[in-house]
Amino acid sequence: MKEKQNKILIKRWFDRHLHVRDGEVMSLVLPATVCQQASGALIMPNLKYPDQIDTPEKVEAYYRRIKETLPWWSDFEPRLALYLTDTTPASEIKKWIDTGYLTAVKLYMADKNGEGGTTGSQHGVRNLLGRYPVFEMMEKHGIPLLGHFEAAEREVDEFDREIVSIERDLVPLIKVFPGLKVVFEHITDGRSADFVAEVDHPIYATATPQGMMINRNAMFLGGMNPGNYCKPVPKREEHRMRVRKHVTSGNPRFGAGTDSAPHDEAAKSHCYGCAAGIFTAPNAVELYTTIFDEDNALKHLGPFMSENFIDLYDMEVSTEFMTIKRESWEVPMKLGPVQIFKGGTTLNWKLQDWPHGKMMF
Repeated sequence: MKEKQNKILIKRWFDRHLHVRDGEVMSLVLPATVCQQASGALIMPNLKYPDQIDTPEKVEAYYRRIKETLPWWSDFEPRLALYLTDTTPASEIKKWIDTGYLTAVKLYMADKNGEGGTTGSQHGVRNLLGRYPVFEMMEKHGIPLLGHFEAAEREVDEFDREIVSIERDLVPLIKVFPGLKVVFEHITDGRSADFVAEVDHPIYATATPQGMMINRNAMFLGGMNPGNYCKPVPKREEHRMRVRKHVTSGNPRFGAGTDSAPHDEAAKSHCYGCAAGIFTAPNAVELYTTIFDEDNALKHLGPFMSENFIDLYDMEVSTEFMTIKRESWEVPMKLGPVQIFKGGTTLNWKLQDWPHGKMMF
């Protein structure tokens, strides 16, 4: 019988999809990712008011607010994406990227009435064909597109929104722009994962801990369970397992992107209009490690966390290591007013303390 591995060393990781919000909320949640020893993260632009981050000047101001929130000793490097709208000028894309604060463009879809499919997406793109000049410039200059590929229209079944968007939006897009680099964000549909793994195109995907740990039944545990509600919503068990199989196989097209999305308990517990989002920042490393351990795939954990396609975000693979040990611990229920995913349960892997005596928050 093969002896269990009880200690793992991997290079410091990069979170390819993270929400830190702004103001007091950012001061609360950003330290959680820093203390998970991430070298940096791609910070999502869908703030409370999305037009806060749709010009380079606003992006620079947000970048500085993030940096000012970090402790003096931290080398955590935020990477930002421009919020793409129907009025973003194609002629300015390259110049804006060259400011140094932007590394990618983020696509959120909205329906013809301006209703988005997720938090803060109401300013998203209604007319995708109208954005083709932007994509042409992005392809020309190697600027990656980060896509929340979900159809936003109400008439589209909630559990089919990814695959509808692939067939209607993504496939025509990459046919016209065969060199456009695309990241399919927070993938949850097995059909989407199959597409990313097999398509002849420079396309990659981020996968979340929750997307690989829960299926749609989790939203109904004990009655309606808003703590397990996120966008895209969890799918059937067969989809969860297909996504997970691709990820833990070591396929380099898949990388860690937590989609950690903090909402205070009041926003999550509304009877109507419950906020979509699951907060994984305080235990993301341990969650991912648990997934790969359960699938007997710990050898693939390091590349998934720390290496796969991070060059798209203008980041280099870290030269520092972090240590994860097989050690039981109970996940806290909350960080301030924000519920933590798997709070109150026991995980059997624990990220060890910072090297070099770095201060904690």
